[in-house]
Amino acid sequence: MRSLATFVAILAVPLVAKTYSVDGIVVAVDAAARTMLVSHRAIARYMPAMLMPFRAENASELAALHPGQRIEFDLVVSKGQSVARNIRPSGAPDAGLPAAAEKLVIGSALPAFQLTDQHGRTVRDADLRGKVVAIDFIYTRCPLPDVCPRLSANFALLQRHFRDQAGDSLLLLSVTVDPEFDTPAVLAAYAHRWAAGSGWRFLTGDVAPLAASLGEIYWAEEGSIGHNSTTSIIGRDGRLAAQVEGSNYRPDQLVHLIARQLENQP
Repeated sequence: MRSLATFVAILAVPLVAKTYSVDGIVVAVDAAARTMLVSHRAIARYMPAMLMPFRAENASELAALHPGQRIEFDLVVSKGQSVARNIRPSGAPDAGLPAAAEKLVIGSALPAFQLTDQHGRTVRDADLRGKVVAIDFIYTRCPLPDVCPRLSANFALLQRHFRDQAGDSLLLLSVTVDPEFDTPAVLAAYAHRWAAGSGWRFLTGDVAPLAASLGEIYWAEEGSIGHNSTTSIIGRDGRLAAQVEGSNYRPDQLVHLIARQLENQP
């Protein structure tokens, strides 16, 4: 006959919680419901990568989160429920530099700017109103395959994924951090290389104010340009809705962030 201890242990098995490590990017936060929508990487031995809401065990941990932020947390799964525990920022900026004093916080309006695209046309902040806008920073002579070329490859994927909205309700802007070299003609050749359509514009000119407002920092370094990488999502209302730091995000995570904004009607 089995011992009482063995019998109790068998009954307890379904009640034992399992804990999984999760790494993802925040897409939205609902403080009232105590949930966060996260585009996460595959969770080992549990589920594939997907967009999914998680309930926070500690509601106060949601207060510091913003869309686009990369986080890690422990997913505790027990019979009938699961909670996100120990939610914390993860990853590090591409460069350990202090943020510009002018950097916008989530929800702030994009400042006025006037730049020139690869066709020599003027692009102003007012031209963006009513559209969802993704903005990244690149330069055509970038020698690092995992920075500017990766960012441009990700925008090329966005262009294909949102082909019905690109140029209409969605606009992609790649701003050079090397405006002296990256003239409209140079940017036009670069845009052609990436098969950029009308919804993807490459901008040059006095880019410093816009870069500073979006936390993009760049500097001359041994004959090349060093810079961090920020990708910002601007809502239809012209306000900063989400921001991703670095270039090692998964393209589908950026797709989730943009799709969320496209769902919001003007």
